[in-house]
Amino acid sequence: MKKVIIGFFILITLGLLCVIALGVYKFNFTNDDIHYACTMEAKLCPDGSSVGRSGPDCAFAQCPKAGDKMTEAEAEAIAVKYCVKGGEALEPGIYNSSSKTWWFDANLNSTRNGCNPACVVSEETRLGEINWRCTGLAK
Repeated sequence: MKKVIIGFFILITLGLLCVIALGVYKFNFTNDDIHYACTMEAKLCPDGSSVGRSGPDCAFAQCPKAGDKMTEAEAEAIAVKYCVKGGEALEPGIYNSSSKTWWFDANLNSTRNGCNPACVVSEETRLGEINWRCTGLAK
């Protein structure tokens, strides 16, 4: 009976050692948590915009297809819908190809001290929102 109990403890000890060894192996020698860092290169697209590298293989993102870019008139219509409440005005827009957004300086009826409002229209979501660009300096 004593030999059976000793054999049982030996089996439990060997089992625990196997579990510990497997855990050490998985923690130290598997590639589950590899983080990739891509070079900061840019590829110039036919429409004049640029795309960067991303993903685990660091491939260049797809260039936008012709006609995908929102026109200033389309963006201005969205800006008027989301940002202008009445009697307010928008300046001509500026397109940011990096963020794929149109920016319209806005003359809004509401103000914030030290801030200049702009209506930002996202090309991807086709939504507009007011962006208060604040310097922290009071006028």
